[in-house]
Amino acid sequence: MAVPISSGASIESGAPSELFQTPLPFLGSQGPDVRASYAVTKDGKRFLLNMPQEHPSPPITVVLNWTAGLKK
Repeated sequence: MAVPISSGASIESGAPSELFQTPLPFLGSQGPDVRASYAVTKDGKRFLLNMPQEHPSPPITVVLNWTAGLKK
């Protein structure tokens, strides 16, 4: 969400608006131990979202003692 702010003799805020949609769950006010699933850059122009992959990577296969197979 974003809220426009205007400053003058007093600081006033406008109506909130949605910046973008994500599949991240809304955490609300669930206490101090709940960590956000995102981070915002200092300039506020980019967001890093911790989301599950749409297409999971295939598992990694580790071959131990592979040089023994070369001796046959």
